[in-house]
Amino acid sequence: MSLGYFDQQLDFKNEENTVLEEFSTIFPELTTTKLRTILGNFLFSGEDVEKKIKVLSGGEKARLKLCEIFKKEPNLLLLDEPTNHMDIIGKESLETILKEYKGTLIFISHDRYFVNKVADKILEFKKGKVTFFDGTYEEFQEWKKDKQEENESKMEKTNIKNNGKAEQTNSKKEYLKNKENTKRKNKMKKIEQEIQEKEDEVKIIKKEMEKEENLTDYIKLEELQRKIDKLNKEIEEKMMKWDELSNLTAK
Repeated sequence: MSLGYFDQQLDFKNEENTVLEEFSTIFPELTTTKLRTILGNFLFSGEDVEKKIKVLSGGEKARLKLCEIFKKEPNLLLLDEPTNHMDIIGKESLETILKEYKGTLIFISHDRYFVNKVADKILEFKKGKVTFFDGTYEEFQEWKKDKQEENESKMEKTNIKNNGKAEQTNSKKEYLKNKENTKRKNKMKKIEQEIQEKEDEVKIIKKEMEKEENLTDYIKLEELQRKIDKLNKEIEEKMMKWDELSNLTAK
């Protein structure tokens, strides 16, 4: 087994090297033409290969590390947050490369759009529990929603039964508990709608970035990327609020 591992440290032995020098040191058997071709697949073209590593952005360093890993042709890839610091073009390039990869790929990511594009199996680690799902992230979210609705239905039946008992026994405490659960469920549905709206906004912005007239307008691309990052942060916050309400409702 050949293992390729990408972490978030992005350490290089000599950051005074240019991109081309770094790669030729690791792969001395390759010609300059071949080196440039390989680097070009990871968006290092023309004068980009003459940049010193120390001046590269976080996203460029990540692409250089990934380029090195893929050139070694491992049959097992372990990637820790591979899209951190990457712009939209870098992410799309990585998505394409990973989809064509023939080995086994295991990666950790909080980028839900990237996960949905690349992953075909999901392992969710949450509150000491591990959930395996054979499908895409979008399908996983639908499955969780169905499970939540199923649990809510069971809870509603239980609440009806408990309400009947409460009426018989004058249990005010049980009545108030059911009332609070209903409020939380309504809040959760509202949050789900807000999350969907923001995810739709992200998709619209990504389509705007992919327009031909915008591909070379880096100022506009950066502005659009900032909007996406802001929306993703808001989505993450709403997901956390949804989880908080879900845990309270389940009690």
